[in-house]
Amino acid sequence: MKPHPIHPALVHFPLGLLLTATIVDLAHWAGLWTEPYFAAWLMAAGLIAALPAMAAGLYDFAKLDEAVVPHALRHMGAMALSWLGYAVALYLRRDGLIAAADPSTASLAMSVASALVLGLGGWLGGELVYRYGAGRIDR
Repeated sequence: MKPHPIHPALVHFPLGLLLTATIVDLAHWAGLWTEPYFAAWLMAAGLIAALPAMAAGLYDFAKLDEAVVPHALRHMGAMALSWLGYAVALYLRRDGLIAAADPSTASLAMSVASALVLGLGGWLGGELVYRYGAGRIDR
């Protein structure tokens, strides 16, 4: 029996943290949330949580069938672009990690754009599993 791949189990933490950071950003922008630093901390936690998920994904990538590799590369590209976008958004609001500083418009825009790309990357990852059978242990 093959061991269960760990990448699918690890991705839920960074996905949840990063998407929640964007939701908090939008709530703050709309005046529904008063703690601007909360999104910065969620982003930092999500970026850190993504590192083991990416490492596990690279390990699983090495075991993929050749026919699935192009789709996996699109998934990896979207996820890397999203991670970099959130890193830029966090850098732009680095003062917000310590003091309650409102995020800049550029940081908010990067957060929203990164969330959209993250959603695309997550969908592509789901396609890898559910359409192409990547990571199935019953093979």
